[in-house]
Amino acid sequence: MRIFSNVSLQFDHPTQAFPAEVVQHQTFATVPDWVKESSMFKLALADESITVIESKHDEYKAQYGDSTDSKAEKARLAAEAKAKAKQEAEEAAKVEEARLKAEAEELAKQ
Repeated sequence: MRIFSNVSLQFDHPTQAFPAEVVQHQTFATVPDWVKESSMFKLALADESITVIESKHDEYKAQYGDSTDSKAEKARLAAEAKAKAKQEAEEAAKVEEARLKAEAEELAKQ
């Protein structure tokens, strides 16, 4: 299993059958599967001190962060997109209104 750790951690085997696994802070590490059964792993996963790496996307997010993960950031981006779409629609409506008005004036002249 591959993980990224934000802090240095020691994972002890639940039955002490294997030596402890130590990971350094801000590093990727390949650890044995039994680590996921340790209490330290469960706590670290719960408080997001570690990230389980299952794909290249997970690796990128762990290394560089993903600013769109937060709900507030997603809401802000959605609100900006909605406001921009509304503004563009209003501008398009004005252009269409001006076109129709010019067309009506042209027809009135004939």
